[in-house]
Formats: sequence, C-alpha cells, structure tokens
Amino acid sequence: MKSPLMLIFLTVFIDLVGFGLIVPVLPTYAKQFNVDATVVGFVLSIYSIMQFFFMPIWGKLSDVKGRRPILLFSLCASVVGYLIWGFSNSLIMLILARAVAGAGNANIAVAQAYVTDVTTPENRAKGMGAIGAAFGLGFVLGPAIGGLLSSFGLAHIGFVAAGLSALDLVLTYFMLPEPPKRSNAATQRFDLKPAFIFNTIKDPKFQGSLLIFFISTLAFANMEATLVLLTKLKFGYTARANSFMFTYVGLIIVFVQGGMIHRMVKKYGEKTMVVAGCVILSIGLFLTGFSANQAMLYVSLALLAIGSGINTPANQSMLSKLAPSENSGAILGIGQSLSTLGRIFGPLIGGYAFDHVSIQAPYVIAGSIMLLAFFVAMQLPKVKDLTVSA
Repeated sequence: MKSPLMLIFLTVFIDLVGFGLIVPVLPTYAKQFNVDATVVGFVLSIYSIMQFFFMPIWGKLSDVKGRRPILLFSLCASVVGYLIWGFSNSLIMLILARAVAGAGNANIAVAQAYVTDVTTPENRAKGMGAIGAAFGLGFVLGPAIGGLLSSFGLAHIGFVAAGLSALDLVLTYFMLPEPPKRSNAATQRFDLKPAFIFNTIKDPKFQGSLLIFFISTLAFANMEATLVLLTKLKFGYTARANSFMFTYVGLIIVFVQGGMIHRMVKKYGEKTMVVAGCVILSIGLFLTGFSANQAMLYVSLALLAIGSGINTPANQSMLSKLAPSENSGAILGIGQSLSTLGRIFGPLIGGYAFDHVSIQAPYVIAGSIMLLAFFVAMQLPKVKDLTVSA
C-alpha cells in the first residue's frame, strides 16, 4: 500500500483507539470521582456522540476546503483533547477531554473520501477494506493499549494518545498530498435526503444487514463498557490484567479477520457466516456475564471474539455487494452511522443495567439482542460471488 493510504490507515486506527483507551481504567476513574456505572457509560459514549455530530461537518468541509487541511485541523483538535485528558483532575475535565478528542477524531468520513479520490473503481474496495481493518483493529486494541499505559499513571494515557495524534499530524503535514482531483464523496454521503435514508432502511434488501450493523455494535460496546467493572468485582482485575484480557480478544479477532474469514466466506457464503457470527457472539456474551472462574471467562471471550471477527466483515461485504454501485458509498455510510449509534447507546444501556439490574444484566441484554440479530440474519438474501473486501 502506498504511503498516503498508510497514513489514512494510521489516522483511522488512532481514531478508534481513542474510543477504547479509557476502558481499562474506568473502574479507577469511577472510584476516583465517586461515580456509578451509568456515568462511566456516559464517559465512554460522549466520544461517539461527538463523532456522530462532527463526521458530516468535517466531511462536507473537506469537499470544499480540501482533504489535507481538514485532516490537519481535526488532528490538532485530537491532540488538544488528549492533552486535556492528561491534565484532567475532575470528572468535568475528563468529559471535556473525551468530547474534544471525539470531535477531532470524527475525521473518518474525510479518510474515506480521500480513499475515494485516490483510488480507481477497480481497487477502491481494497482501499476501503484497509479503512475497515483499521477501524476494527483500533476498536479492539484501544483498551489493550490503554491498560498497558495505565501502569505509568492515568495522566500518561492522555499524553501518549496526544503524542500519537501529534505524530499523525506531523506525518500528514509532511507526507500526505492533497488529492489531484477532489470528488464530492463526503457531501454526497451526508447530504442524503431523508427520503433516501428512509427508503434504504425499509428496503428488505438492505434492512436486515443494516439492523445487524446496529445490533452487533450495540452489543459489543455494551460488553466493552462494563467488562472491566465485572472483572474488577468478580476477579479483582487491575487495569493491567484488563489490558491483557483485551489484547487476547483483539488478537483473536485479528487472526479471524486476517487469516480465516476470506476462506470461510468463499466456502460458505456471506449469509452463512453472518448467521454463524451472530450465534457464536450471542453465546460468548451470555457466558461472559456468568463466568464462574477465569478459565471460563477466557473461553467465553474467545467465543465472543470469534463471533465478532466473523460477523462484522461478512456483513460489511454483504452490504457492499447488495448496494448498487452508484449508491454504494451512501448506503455504506448509513451502515457506519448506525454503528456509531450502537457505540453511543451500548455503553449507556450497559452502564445503567449494571447499576440498576445486576452485574450480569448487560450480558443478558447483549446476548439476547444478538439472538434477535441471528433471526434477522436468517432472513438475509443470498448473494452470489461474494468476497470480503479486506
């Protein structure tokens, strides 16, 4: 892959790492600021809330002002947000830090538009696949990195994250050229008329796949927000122990997505793999909540990771193949927006259920909605000649 696309990969990776960096140290912050799991869920969600609102802003501005200047400006915002985190000594400052970093890291739409500008239709799927890989890797490795950094103190997590964003900023400034020909890719995606969005969501051809995007992200984010609280209560896990746990989950997902999913989809087809992913993820979620010992926890997490590693890329591939070429970017954009909503509501629901129902409740909820996703997946259309774009 050429260096510009490598930089775009790095940008998206850091964006999603930012979502999860705080996860392993949430129990520490909860104790330090004397807050419950509901507030913890909000601290995690505010990052995605700001991404949801700023993605169309950065995207449209990049169509007018250029990809490079908007990427540079958004990366500056990310650096500022993480620096605020490093100096945070109150809950308000922490929330502000997460909000500013989330707004800065809402540049994913700009990254996707850049890929559209510099690739041909023939190799665009490969470029978008790299974006998807960065997205997934950042989502699962963020907590692992955060846990490792916690050994050096909570403030260091923010400062190291600021350093990573600053490195990306410097590399982007010196090495990322403005595309020779800029499209209106971002505006087309975010200027979708309500009728188009409504008709896409209600279209039976897309409905099931879009719903699974939302449900699976909601379930995973629900788990991710509360797992560290569960392991602290049940097994006395420290931030470092949680880091190793998330590294374990992340490595399994990377292995499945990098080495197995291509062959499995080619052999069994997208629909079969989405169905299997939903079932395995549901079982893993249920078992995680009721793990009686650490061995059972790690078996449960392996199932959870395998299910997620199968389900997400297979579903992405299905939607990309079902969408007509002239509207594929817009329809995939709707799917990504639904995923962002899942990252917003998952931690909120999980934190509230953890506080007000039981510590197992978030996993019962997540496992149950993945069972719903299984029944939805059973109704997915079969599409021939599918391959995973990764």
